[in-house]
Amino acid sequence: MRIDSLLLLAFAILFPSSRGELAPAMVSKDEAQLAQARKLLAANEELDTRKGAGICTNLNSPESVALLLEVLNLMTDRGLAAAHYRDVCWGALLEITDPYARKVVELELNNNRDSELVRQWCAEVLGLYGVADYGPSLIKALNDKSDDVRAAAARALGRMKYPGGQKGLVKRSKSKYFLLRANAIEALALIDPEANEKLYMKGLADKDAGVRCALYGVAPLAYPEKAEALSTQALEDEDWRPRMQGLDNLSQIKTKTSVDALISALDDGRPAVGVRAITSLQLLTHQKHTRPDQWTRWWTDNRATFSFPEGRTDVVREDPNATVSVFNGIVLDSDHVAFLMDKSEKMSERLSSRGKSKDEAAHEELKGVLDSMQGRLVFNIFCYEMRVRPYSEKGAVKLTKTTARKGLDYHRKSPISGRKDIWAVLMAVLDDPDLDTAYLLSSGEPDIGLYVHWNRITYQLKELNRFHKVVFHTIAYSDNQWYQDQLEKIAEATGGEFKSFE
Repeated sequence: MRIDSLLLLAFAILFPSSRGELAPAMVSKDEAQLAQARKLLAANEELDTRKGAGICTNLNSPESVALLLEVLNLMTDRGLAAAHYRDVCWGALLEITDPYARKVVELELNNNRDSELVRQWCAEVLGLYGVADYGPSLIKALNDKSDDVRAAAARALGRMKYPGGQKGLVKRSKSKYFLLRANAIEALALIDPEANEKLYMKGLADKDAGVRCALYGVAPLAYPEKAEALSTQALEDEDWRPRMQGLDNLSQIKTKTSVDALISALDDGRPAVGVRAITSLQLLTHQKHTRPDQWTRWWTDNRATFSFPEGRTDVVREDPNATVSVFNGIVLDSDHVAFLMDKSEKMSERLSSRGKSKDEAAHEELKGVLDSMQGRLVFNIFCYEMRVRPYSEKGAVKLTKTTARKGLDYHRKSPISGRKDIWAVLMAVLDDPDLDTAYLLSSGEPDIGLYVHWNRITYQLKELNRFHKVVFHTIAYSDNQWYQDQLEKIAEATGGEFKSFE
């Protein structure tokens, strides 16, 4: 009997039609450990889930992978509060190395009929495995009924540069769904750059600026010899997002003409783009200037004799004491900003360093910014707990005396209650293409949401931020190191800063 048939039989045993309880154990030499993992995963306590997932990764077997997948299915049925357990088990799947164990993930992608999310997550995992053996199943997934599953499959095929998927990818490159369209074009460019160059170049003129942004991002990988020219071209785009991506590309290209292009971007009409140009110049040259005039003077004096340094360097931010406004110690270096204000029950607790409640301290910080930046800011405020409630439903608005007063009243009167969903508020920011910077203030780790732990939030945020380029600065009002780490990872994933207050 072929191994595929054996695994299908194992799949049938391990994944009964009812999702109400964990599947019965298979007999194996590791039966005792598998039984212990099953017990821990069924306990619905995060610490137990972590222990159970650790046993599964150590077993590294088809049976243990089946248990991890069962948690994904069960907890998807149980809603947002179960995301903790899903996130742990998804992360554990990435640590699986046995080819037969990985095959069970492929079988789940092919056979799951109940959950589009689980199929999407399986496609993502297979792409991160990067093994061409899963190419045929991912090609099949390009015809899934879910746009997001198709998009994940296209991204995975590009990651593994699977040549057999080009026909299906060409079809999906015409999709109306921006994420699928961009992922398909990107995959084609990575699989066969020469054959698909015309399609890629057409994609750089896509009507959706987010698609253009994401496709410029793949230029250094797919077309390294043309990356500098394409990235310099991106600086002329009418939308700020492709311009931002062009700067990120140029920061990795050690030529004097790249520096020329970055210097020219210092006076971009959008301040956040000019700030990114400074960051890119620092990374490329290891110089620590923080103002455009300093960079222009330095480059005029040193271009002829300059040689590029080796290694990496830290980014130096502008001195907060020399700027107009800061929010919880982080410089306001953008004029299109979102303030994400935690309104969960923990915000009623005392913030010792400020001698007041966390909510009062947050309001004081917000007031300081809105009072000092009138006439120079486009903004929105998102109060969040289990729900996300924007101050302006129609998108970001100009900061005036009136909008400042109304925004502060909105924040002050928004009730404190329940748990918080950080993933939902991050997505609310990405829904407004005019916002380039966000300040996420939180009392700690999210309690609920589609994604909760930093491993899942940062992975999915990076995937989507290829189209958006939003910088998320994060502020933790918590003395819990675990919670602080969660918020710091979100900032790191987008190039933002992190501050914590106890």
